[in-house]
Amino acid sequence: MPSTPDNLSRLLAPTYLDDIDEVSMEDLRRMRTECQEAESELSFLRRLVQGRLDLVHAFIERPAGSPAPDLSSVVDNLAGIIAGPRGTRGPGRNPVLHTPDTEDMAGLTVELDAILGADDIARLGDLDEGELGDLADRLRVLENRVSADRLGMFGRIDTLQAELVERYKSGRATADGLLS
Repeated sequence: MPSTPDNLSRLLAPTYLDDIDEVSMEDLRRMRTECQEAESELSFLRRLVQGRLDLVHAFIERPAGSPAPDLSSVVDNLAGIIAGPRGTRGPGRNPVLHTPDTEDMAGLTVELDAILGADDIARLGDLDEGELGDLADRLRVLENRVSADRLGMFGRIDTLQAELVERYKSGRATADGLLS
């Protein structure tokens, strides 16, 4: 199911997990899967935001008085810019082995593109320090919100997984149910 802001709101609503002890095993697994897919999309979106923030910082953190780097030098150094300083990112969770379909994520990337679209990256060198700082602040706010949504999604995934495990432990569900 493609993620949209409305779908994320539904998954993150305080009532989403109400009465999970009454939900069928099939629905419980479906809920877990849709939360995992939404988390994967949020994770990918967060990486997109971080990449653009790293690019903005490449222009902000240049030596005082030096001209803005030209686009070709930014492209030449792109891997190092996006990698950022070593040791700044935590281990996170197990990596997802697929990349979400970016067409399905169009609803989630609208805000990112409104802040700094792919076509706008080429014009970063034309911005003054204040404009770059404002851009970095807006990207940071978006990154924080996406990170908070991911954290909420992890909580839902953990709760749903715990309910599945508890049902097997208590005998309310059996492995035989998986085979039929």
